Amino acid sequence: MSSKYLVTVISREIAKPFVISNHYTKAFGKATLILGLWDNRTLCGVITFGQPSGRLVASSLGYTEKTCWEFLRMVVLDDCDCPRTYFMGRSIKILRQKFPQVQCLVTYADQTEGHDGTVYLAGSWDSVGLTAKKYHYIDSFKRRFNKRIPWDAAKREGITEKEWADTHGYIKVMEEPKVKFIKVIRGNKNNG
Repeated sequence: MSSKYLVTVISREIAKPFVISNHYTKAFGKATLILGLWDNRTLCGVITFGQPSGRLVASSLGYTEKTCWEFLRMVVLDDCDCPRTYFMGRSIKILRQKFPQVQCLVTYADQTEGHDGTVYLAGSWDSVGLTAKKYHYIDSFKRRFNKRIPWDAAKREGITEKEWADTHGYIKVMEEPKVKFIKVIRGNKNNG
């Protein structure tokens, strides 16, 4: 089944519209390595990797930002029968080839969205606990926005985040803690 699928490096221009259309956050974010899952000539999945989104994540795991990257996004169309672990495994193999300095990956399962990390456990990732509770915003159309959007806009306008959110009709939504996973892909933690 999975042998009919091909995993390749793809451009941001190809990946971004796919991710925005199909990922629950509707955001692409920063990515250093972008991989596509192809069924013949049809894109049916995207995985992105890059530096951790939190500035202290790598050091908290005993690594640097060069040796610890984040598995940022995985989007696979619902009707694609390729095992997600196959796509992850191929993607990590390409990452190891192209970025030999990367020793560890970190990722998160968003419990607010009903994700529990089953796919990571199936891919031999280690669950290492929960993050602190965070929040995001939704607008009147129920679209989800990262908390940085109102925060940055408020800062530019010289008002508080709450004032900006209230003025623009954004509603603050508290999230469940995310489940944090790590996967050592080269060496061991003490080598980081």
